Amino acid sequence: MVSGTLARHDHRSDSDYTQPGNLFRLMPADAKERLINNIVGSLKNTPKRIQELQVKHFYKADPAYGTGVAKGLGLDINAVVEKRETVSAD
Repeated sequence: MVSGTLARHDHRSDSDYTQPGNLFRLMPADAKERLINNIVGSLKNTPKRIQELQVKHFYKADPAYGTGVAKGLGLDINAVVEKRETVSAD
C-alpha cells in the first residue's frame, strides 16, 4: 500500500545528465584527463556495443566528456552519437 503524493518521472529525459555534466565542467583540465583515462582503461576490453552505449551517456552529460572517452577508445564520436539502438527480441 502506498500513501502520499505520487508522480511519474520520465527516466529517459536528459535531466539525468545535468548534474554529472555540471560536475565534469567544474573539474580542472588535469582531473578531466585522469577521469577520461580511467574510464577508457575500464572500458577498453568491453564489447564495442557497451563502449558505444556508455559514450552516449558521457556525451549527453557533456560533449567534451563523451568525445574524450570515444577518442580514447578509438571510436568515431559522430558515428556513435548518430547511431540508433535497435531492440532485440532475444
